Amino acid sequence: MNQEEKHEIKVHVDKEKEDVEELREVLKAVGDFLHDLVPMVKELIETFTSGLRGDVLGEEVAKFYKSLIEAGIREEVATKYTEEFLTKKMEILNVVTKIVSEMKQAVPQKKEVEVIEKKEKQE
Repeated sequence: MNQEEKHEIKVHVDKEKEDVEELREVLKAVGDFLHDLVPMVKELIETFTSGLRGDVLGEEVAKFYKSLIEAGIREEVATKYTEEFLTKKMEILNVVTKIVSEMKQAVPQKKEVEVIEKKEKQE
């Protein structure tokens, strides 16, 4: 093997090592991002769904109904709107629950990412 071939092999091996290091850094950054994202999204969802707790939801529905009545809406119409309001709130709860479930499945627990390097014989 001449000197030029040895140099080409070394350059190729060095390039692969650089690529592996770059990939390792990218995967670590993505993993860290996803790991940090889950608590923020969970907090956001909890904030959004806090109005869906039974006691809070009951108060919110009652206030909604009361405000309709006080605004002069007929009782039967206010009842219909209030039922629709509650139904929509429950639909939101189902969607949020599904999103949280999907996120838990999509984001793996934080683990170190290993990159397997090919080792070439050096001549």
